[in-house]
Amino acid sequence: MALKLTWDKDVCIHSGNCVKTLPQVFKVENGKFVIEPSAASDDKVRAVVAACPSHALKIQD
Repeated sequence: MALKLTWDKDVCIHSGNCVKTLPQVFKVENGKFVIEPSAASDDKVRAVVAACPSHALKIQD
């Protein structure tokens, strides 16, 4: 089962780290930010979330 993630657009500083690191999971489609956590391993997704400089990405438990 894929991780459940949230993204807070008001906190995001748009560094692009997530999109650059895991473009198959974090992408912009038709002007909207899309997250597909099942497109990579949980460990890779967790690493990108942990590296988010603004902490706009969170894993829901």
